[in-house]
Parts: sequence; structure tokens; C-alpha cells
Amino acid sequence: MTARILVVDDEPDLETLIQQKFRHQIRDGTISFLFVHDGVEALAALTANHDVDLVVADINMPRMDGLTLLQKLQENEEKLSTIIVSAYGDMINIRTAMNRGAFDFLTKPIDFVDLETTIAKTIRHIEILREAQRRQAAAERAHASLSRYFSPNLAERLASDACAIDLGGSVVKSRRSSPTSPALRRSWRRSNLTRLDRFSTTILQA
Repeated sequence: MTARILVVDDEPDLETLIQQKFRHQIRDGTISFLFVHDGVEALAALTANHDVDLVVADINMPRMDGLTLLQKLQENEEKLSTIIVSAYGDMINIRTAMNRGAFDFLTKPIDFVDLETTIAKTIRHIEILREAQRRQAAAERAHASLSRYFSPNLAERLASDACAIDLGGSVVKSRRSSPTSPALRRSWRRSNLTRLDRFSTTILQA
């Protein structure tokens, strides 16, 4: 996965500095950057580039500042994860940004080690959210398919406890319960959703 990052800042040297500091990630294809100079340009860039994963935005910019941009981003359905950049000690704007939905913040002058760490943390957060959304969509598809052939109560039970379904597509009675460990529960959940997808596909093809 290549993380696409929109950087919104009116400082002329920042683009060169970021491209230099992240040159290895850019060359490896793990990160790519798009640079604009204010909130108005940012909204236009987002309209033209639907593959942007996260936004790094300064607060103090001409035409549209970072706080206004953040508010507009949070009004969209996707709600892009946003890292806000503020002057050191500007706690009022930092608190405002966090209250408006910023994922994290940085202070100027930018510490590029901190920037790299914060971007990596935000990308991990985005990946977790997308995986959760994918699993939710898979469960909803499976439930919709099962509802066509079973009563609502049974379909709901099957969708919530895929241990009752074997890979051949037949319903079996299982006494296995979900594991108690959080890590095992996540693995169990992923396995069950895969079973549900296979089961619902088998039914639709029957």
C-alpha cells in the first residue's frame, strides 16, 4: 500500500524538506506526497485526487486556515484523518483542532523525526479503520444473503456466530465459544467472516 499524503502549508521550503527527509519512503513507494499552499487549494486537490489517505495541515495560512479546512474535512462522509501543525505553545488552537476532530498535532519548527513517527502512527490507524470497515461490510453482505434463505432470527445468529457454519456450506451445531484473548478474538472474527463469505457465495450459486 502506498500512503497518499496531502500537505497543506504556505511555507515555500517545506516541500523540498519533506521530499528530502522522506526520500527513501518515496523511492520505495510506501509514501507519496501532494503539496498545496492553503485550504482552498486543499479542497480542490481532494476533489481531483480521491486516493488521498491523510492530510497534514498548518493552521496559519492565507484564504482558508487549517482549522476551517479541518472543519470542512470533518463534514465530509469520509472524514480524512488530519494532522494539524501549529506554532509551539499555541494551546488554544491545538485544543480547538483536537476538538474539531484532528487525529494528532505537531508544533513548529517541525521535528521531522516526530513528523515521520506521527505519520506512521496515523497510517496504522487508517489501516485498522479500513480493515474494520471491510469486516463490517463482509458481515452485512453475509447477513443479507442469509436473510434470503433463513428466518431473520436464524440469519442474525448465523451472521454473529460463524462457528455454526462449515466450509462446505452446511449448517452444523457448534458448542465452541469465542476466545477470551483480544488477539485471538480478532483472529477468530476474521476466520468467521471468511466462512460467512464462502457460505453466502455457496448459497447464491446453488
